[in-house]
Amino acid sequence: MIKERGNQIIVTSQFNINGSRGKDAGAFVSDYVSRESATSPSTSYVPPVNKRAEQGDGVAFTLSASHLSRQEVLDTATRVQELHETGTRAIQQMVISFTHDYLVNQRIVAPDTKIVKKGDYEGTYDDVRLRHAVRSGLQSMIDDEGYRDGKMIACIQHDTRHLHVHVVAYEDADEIARKRGKEEKGVIKASSLNRLTHDIDRYLSLTKTPHRVPNAKVLTKQDTVRKEVSEKPTVAISEPVYINPYLRILEERKREAVLKQAQKEETIQNKRDTARIDKEGNIWIDKPVVTEPEEPLRPKGDPEQDNGLSL
Repeated sequence: MIKERGNQIIVTSQFNINGSRGKDAGAFVSDYVSRESATSPSTSYVPPVNKRAEQGDGVAFTLSASHLSRQEVLDTATRVQELHETGTRAIQQMVISFTHDYLVNQRIVAPDTKIVKKGDYEGTYDDVRLRHAVRSGLQSMIDDEGYRDGKMIACIQHDTRHLHVHVVAYEDADEIARKRGKEEKGVIKASSLNRLTHDIDRYLSLTKTPHRVPNAKVLTKQDTVRKEVSEKPTVAISEPVYINPYLRILEERKREAVLKQAQKEETIQNKRDTARIDKEGNIWIDKPVVTEPEEPLRPKGDPEQDNGLSL
C-alpha cells in the first residue's frame, strides 16, 4: 500500500478545460513553464553538432526525453493548444515542490547550500537525477489514472526560495479514456498523487550516493579551473611526481635505456667521422694520436738523474 504524501514533497494540481484556467494552454507551456528567467538547461544536455543552439534548448523534459530543444517545446505547446481548443480535454497544470531538508537528505543539493533569497537554487542542484525521478513519478501517476496515451512536459524552476517543477499533463489519444459525461475527467485521484510522490522518493532514495553533488556550479567551476590552467605558459617539469613507486622505477629504467642508446649512436657516429677515402679509393681510419707525457725537468746534480737510483 502506498503511504499518503507527507510534507516533504508538495503537489498542487488544477486542470484547464474549455478555458476554465485561461484560453491559451499552449502559451502556458511555451511562455510560463519553460520561461528563461526561471529555468536552466540540463547539465547533461549536449546540442547537436549539425544544429544551431537556441535559447531554451535543454530546459524542458518529457516522459521519453530528458531534455528537449526549444523547437520541440514549441511543437508540444502547439499540440497542447490544439487539444485544449476541442473544449473536451482536461489539461493538467501541476506544481511539485520540495523542502530544502528533503533535497539535502536525498543529495539533490549539497549540505552546505545556503538559500537566502529567491533564485539562490540556480546551479546548485542535481538536475539529472531530479528529472529522472519526476519522470518516474509522473509515469506512475498517468498509469494509475488510466490515461490511454498520457503525455507530459515539465521544467524545473529555481526562481523562488523553493525548488519546484511545473508540469503539464494531457491525454494525446484520439479517444478519451477518463470521461465524465462528454468531457475528460479533470480531478486527479489522491491515490494517483500518492503514487507520484512515492515513486519520486523511491527513485531518489535508490540513486542517492555519498559523492559530491554534480550541480551546474561545481561543473562550471571545474571548467573555469581547467581554462585558467590551459592559459598559463607551458613549463617543463624535469622530475614528475609519481604516485606509484613502481611507475617511477619503470620510468628510470626507460631513461637509462634511452641514454645508453644515445651514447651508442654517438660512438658509432664518431667512428664514421674518423674514416676517410683517398683519391685511389682506399679507406683509411684515423686513430687518435696519443701523446706521451713529458718527463719532468730535474735540476743538475740530482742524484736520481745521475745514477738512476731511488733514495
